[in-house]
Amino acid sequence: MIRRNALPATRFTTSLSGVLGAAGLVAASLALVPSGAHAQPAAAYPDKPVRIIVPFPPGGAADTFARLAGQKLSEAWGNKQVIIENRPGAGGIIGTEATAKAPADGYTFEMVTIGHAVNPYMYSKLPYDTKAELTPIAVIANVPSLVVVGPGFAGKTLRDLIAAAKAKANDIQYASSGIGSTSHVGAALMESLAGIDMLHVPYKGAAPALQDVMGGRVPMSVDIITSSIQQVKADKLRALAITSAKRSPQLPDVPTVAEAGIPGYEFTAWYMLIAPAKTPAAIIERVNADLRKIATLPDFRKRIEDIGGEVLSMSVKESNDYLNGEYVRWAKVVKDRNIKAD
Repeated sequence: MIRRNALPATRFTTSLSGVLGAAGLVAASLALVPSGAHAQPAAAYPDKPVRIIVPFPPGGAADTFARLAGQKLSEAWGNKQVIIENRPGAGGIIGTEATAKAPADGYTFEMVTIGHAVNPYMYSKLPYDTKAELTPIAVIANVPSLVVVGPGFAGKTLRDLIAAAKAKANDIQYASSGIGSTSHVGAALMESLAGIDMLHVPYKGAAPALQDVMGGRVPMSVDIITSSIQQVKADKLRALAITSAKRSPQLPDVPTVAEAGIPGYEFTAWYMLIAPAKTPAAIIERVNADLRKIATLPDFRKRIEDIGGEVLSMSVKESNDYLNGEYVRWAKVVKDRNIKAD
């Protein structure tokens, strides 16, 4: 149960039942020394509310995963407050700047997605140094997207779409939820691997983008499954392919993009908890360990799987390696497609 506190409309508190036993706390403890503070025993952490910044509006996938993780962390910490604070705007930059400039004391985290690895290459200047001022804690989950078209689109398959795009460059438009968004970079990767050029039409969010695809004003979109699957099941959209390496059990008849015409294509939106770079390593390891335990909980896994996602569990080092690989991947795509946001 998530209850609102006396904060602005985009700010909520997660405070739920379930207390981690004293023996579990002792076993999980490490000596934590927050930056600029006296040493405190691990069992005392956290001794004040922890906030998770979400650099997007409420209701999206990042917000959903932040709330799920925040709920379970609150339970693991003996019902300590975990506040979800939405700081949307500028493709995630506003919220990420707030995280980068926050005290590195283990009480401010952020839930980010692919844009975190894209923005350093898409913008000529950011108000923070992504790699120097921020550090990963843990990858939480990933979610595939669907290549969707409106009911009136003449083609029946992804190969039909690719053929139409090859016949006339920029004749096929695709809608996205904004420059640098998951739907933008997923389509850009498709263009890069298929050797096609389409016309990008950015919107302010997934809802208006999908409305125009459903209405036939824009032919297609590469939209995250959590926001498009219901329209597909209601026959308001047609799914030509799914972007993951394997088919979804929720849509078993929809082929992967690799199966449907673009060999080697694989794209899922990942969701990662990060912190200010100078956050004490012991706190980062503690939170990572707690999240990896949470990843084994059946109810947590079911909630993520029900919305089309896959639970991931990585160590701090694995999360760092994963993010570094994403920097390399998206630097290339941004350069190849000449994606600029300035």
